[in-house]
Amino acid sequence: MSAEDRNIGNHRELFGLLYETAVNAGIEVIEDRINRKGGVCRLQERLVVVYDAQAPFHERNRLILDAISQVNRDHLYLPPRVRRLLEEDDS
Repeated sequence: MSAEDRNIGNHRELFGLLYETAVNAGIEVIEDRINRKGGVCRLQERLVVVYDAQAPFHERNRLILDAISQVNRDHLYLPPRVRRLLEEDDS
């Protein structure tokens, strides 16, 4: 397995972890064919992440991590890896 293949696998694994964390935090994640980068937005009281179905996993991860950073995390379980990423992003 090449380094690039391992990197893609790591991004895919991280995506699963971030997706699960986002859903548990009440964030709606929408994958669709939008032919755009996607983004994070608020619709009424909901936080929503939208990304193109063809978006690479690193882009999906960036968007979901951005959304997680916008919620009150005081009473939310964050897996250690997600917590570290958020702390790195804050510094």
